[in-house]
Amino acid sequence: MDASVAVKLVLKGEAHRVTARRLLKDCIVNNVTLIAPPFFASETDTAIRKRVYEGRLSLADAKQAFIGLDKVPVQLRMHPNMRQRAREIAEQFNLRTVYDATYAALAELHACEFWTADKVFYTTAKGTLNFVKHLPDYP
Repeated sequence: MDASVAVKLVLKGEAHRVTARRLLKDCIVNNVTLIAPPFFASETDTAIRKRVYEGRLSLADAKQAFIGLDKVPVQLRMHPNMRQRAREIAEQFNLRTVYDATYAALAELHACEFWTADKVFYTTAKGTLNFVKHLPDYP
């Protein structure tokens, strides 16, 4: 699960919020460990702060969102080969940044699925990185 999915869990009115919540619930019920790279917390908090800064979210709603994010049972993980593999993925798909590639690298190295709501990254990677899944496709 990346930041795009986590933010949908805690913000009212987000597209695919119900699907994100179903994914989280299913993971919890099935004892699936959710993992993310160390920058996950900063990335999710930044997404909320950005909405406040832009006037799209009240400070009170942001505080509620932060409380919700703090309850999402995501374990922050590193892998010795994560940075190198993320660079390779970013180069392979000519990505501007390595954020999405890092999530993908972590998932690949842990042999698990990577769920994202980022349609651009999903569309770019889906044919090659079969473990990359798009949130709207979640059953």
